Amino acid sequence: MKTLLLMVGTCTSLMSWAQKDINLNLMHEYNGAAFSYGTTYTTGGGTAVSFDRVQYYLSGFELTHDGGQTLAMPDAYVLASSNISAYNLGNEDVTTVEALSFDFGVDYAANHLGTTSWPAGHPLSAQSPAMDWSWPTGYFFFVIDGMIDDTGDGTPNKLFQLRGLGDALLRDVNSFSGMSVTGSSIELALNVNIADWIMNIDLVAAGVDHSGGPNNIAVSDNTNDETVFTMSPLLDLDHLNAQESKIYANYELPYAPTIFYNLATKTEVDVKVFNTSGQLLIESKDQPFEGNYFINKELETGAYFIVFSNEDLEESFRFIVKR
Repeated sequence: MKTLLLMVGTCTSLMSWAQKDINLNLMHEYNGAAFSYGTTYTTGGGTAVSFDRVQYYLSGFELTHDGGQTLAMPDAYVLASSNISAYNLGNEDVTTVEALSFDFGVDYAANHLGTTSWPAGHPLSAQSPAMDWSWPTGYFFFVIDGMIDDTGDGTPNKLFQLRGLGDALLRDVNSFSGMSVTGSSIELALNVNIADWIMNIDLVAAGVDHSGGPNNIAVSDNTNDETVFTMSPLLDLDHLNAQESKIYANYELPYAPTIFYNLATKTEVDVKVFNTSGQLLIESKDQPFEGNYFINKELETGAYFIVFSNEDLEESFRFIVKR
C-alpha cells in the first residue's frame, strides 16, 4: 500500500509540474475602442489621426509563479503587431503564474547581433516590412506610422512615422502582479492602449522620424508614464478573437505589399491571391487566423484579390501592386 501511495504521489507531482505553453495575449485598443488600421481616431489634443502600421518588440520576460518562484525567459522575444493578439513565449514547468514583467524594446546584446544571427521566422530575423535599420544600428524598438490632420478639416492627410532606434529607448515595463493564472496553458492577457504611446507628441511636427531623438524617447517614456500596458480582466479566450474580420494593406513596399489581417475565426485559413481575371497566382495553406501576409511573388502593376477561407469563413480583399 505504501508503494502504491508513493507511486500515486509521484504521478500527481509530475502531472502538476508538466510543461505548459506560456501565451501572451495582447488586446490592442485606442482609448477603450478596439484598434484597427485605417480608422480615424482623435489625439489627446483633439486632432484626427489614423494608423497604417503599429509594431513593437518586447523582451526580458520574467514570471513569478507557484508561490513566489522566479523564472527568467531570456530567449523569449515578441514582435507584436496591432492586428495580432496571440504570442507564445515558450513551454515551461509552471502551474500558476502570479506576476509578469518584461521590457519594451530589444535587450542590448540582441540589439547588436543583427538579423542574420537568427533563423527565418524568429522575431529578430529579417522582417518585411523591415524592423531594423541594418547592423550595427540595431532594431526599430517600435514602428508607429500613420496620417495626422494638419489642416483642421478632420481628415488625416499628413504622413508621420515614429520609428525608435537605440539602446537608450529600452524601457522596463511596470510589473503586473496580483495574477493567479492557471490551466492547461498559461494565458496572460494585457490591454495595449496605442493612444497613450503618442500622448503629448506633436505628430504634425514630428514628420518622418527614424531615430533615438526626443519624439521617440517620448514614446518609450509614455510606455509607463501613460500606462500603455494594463492588466486585462478578460481571460475568456473566446473574446480574444476578432468579432469581425479586419483586413488592411500596408503599401510601404508598393511592389510587394503586406496584408495585415485579423479574421473572425479561430482556426487556420487557406490564403489565395488572384488577378482580376480570376487566375490563381499564389496559394498558402494552413495560415494563422491573424497575421501579416507578405506578397513575396513578383506581380505586375495592377489590382489583385486576396482570399482567406476555411470551413467557417471566406473573406476577400482588393489590393494594388505598383512598380
